[in-house]
Amino acid sequence: MYFNLQWVNYVFFCFYSLIDCNFTHKSDMELSTREIISTNWLTILIVVSLSLLAIARAINTHRFSDFISLISNNKYIIYYQKPNKLSSIFNITLLLAQIASVSLFLYLCFDVFEWQVMPSQITLYFKICIIYAVIIICKLLIEKIIATVFSIDSVVDEYLFYKISYRNYMGVLLLPINIVFIYTVQPSKIVFMILLIILAILNVIVLTSYYKKNESIILNHMFYFILYLCALEIAPYFILYKLI
Repeated sequence: MYFNLQWVNYVFFCFYSLIDCNFTHKSDMELSTREIISTNWLTILIVVSLSLLAIARAINTHRFSDFISLISNNKYIIYYQKPNKLSSIFNITLLLAQIASVSLFLYLCFDVFEWQVMPSQITLYFKICIIYAVIIICKLLIEKIIATVFSIDSVVDEYLFYKISYRNYMGVLLLPINIVFIYTVQPSKIVFMILLIILAILNVIVLTSYYKKNESIILNHMFYFILYLCALEIAPYFILYKLI
């Protein structure tokens, strides 16, 4: 049975409440001394992200509506998994939106935790964006090659569609959070840490739900499964951090 993410609404509601609480308890002096950062290029990025979602909706309105409802039901997964092609324009558009949104969120992480690794803000963002995109594409190519070598194309295609669909959706969820952080409040390190933990937990739950569905296959190839987790699900994030 596929994992139902309906309760995620309540998690993000609590998170937004935490942001509001954190913001309203700052003193007027702290607010008046807040560093004003130019948001011109950030505004362009947000417009680009929203435009990508609009393009995806224009490509297939009915499918996009099912995708947006992914948080409450599995209709999108059930209907579009079998005939799906990861190289379709619809999937590529959503993947680009995910890359833009997640990269912006990671950029805000660097800003909040004051990791000054690049002299230019926009340079840092594009470095994150390029590295993140390269890692995603390389992972997909490696997983497709593995599927071909071991003649398990149908199983891997189903898994990739499931995983990418939920991560694209998480990218959509991050977009309004990015907007709030850029234009409304300046989040604290604690707020960002809580959000990172929530996203990590959601990612683990989504993957675990699929692994549980294919438990028999995994148990018969436990060594290769552990090797896959270490090489393609955990290591890429450490590589992303180190390269940035």
